[in-house]
Amino acid sequence: MLIALSDFISRTTPTGAALFLSWEGRHVFSIPRRELTHGGDRLRFFGVGGKRRSPDESWTDCALRESAEEIGAVVSAIHSAEQTYFLNAEGQVVTVRLLESGLRPRLILEKRIHSAYGSLASSQQSYYLLAFDASLRAKPQPSSEIAALLYLRDEHLRQMQQGRLHPDACEQCPTLASLLNTGAKIDLQAGVQLSPEVTLVPHGTAAFLTHQQNPAWRV
Repeated sequence: MLIALSDFISRTTPTGAALFLSWEGRHVFSIPRRELTHGGDRLRFFGVGGKRRSPDESWTDCALRESAEEIGAVVSAIHSAEQTYFLNAEGQVVTVRLLESGLRPRLILEKRIHSAYGSLASSQQSYYLLAFDASLRAKPQPSSEIAALLYLRDEHLRQMQQGRLHPDACEQCPTLASLLNTGAKIDLQAGVQLSPEVTLVPHGTAAFLTHQQNPAWRV
């Protein structure tokens, strides 16, 4: 499928950028501090990234700025993906080719249902996230807005396989204790404590990666 980002992303469309990161054989995810206030016994974890400041900020500049704010200036490079996937708001994934030149994102994610406590809580607009492959020069450190950084292997993502990719849909989400007992790692921000029994739910790029671990993955 051949698409142009300009066909559905205008200057007024809310958009953001994220990075697919790994460190020492584990995927890197963030648990924002807001999840500790609103998440209860189910905490969502995300890829590193966030919203663009303005339509004039490029997606790669946004990804680098957000990553520096969340994990420090440790991203060494952003890379073009071999394949770009489009995940629509209904949870369907298709492979696409972009008409635009430049670095190719691995994922374009469309979201219409927003959390009750986010900046788009009362909005009916679609939000689009472009997620790029990137590499690290040093180990990330959680910033003040990030409660913890979670490091998971593919085997941990397979524990969370979802038959249909949908925000917060996780029928087999594990507890923090079960993940740590099978080799996952977590770095907590100073002063942050998490219950070992809290359930961790993949969201956004994290949910996409769990979906890819499904043996039935087809695009």
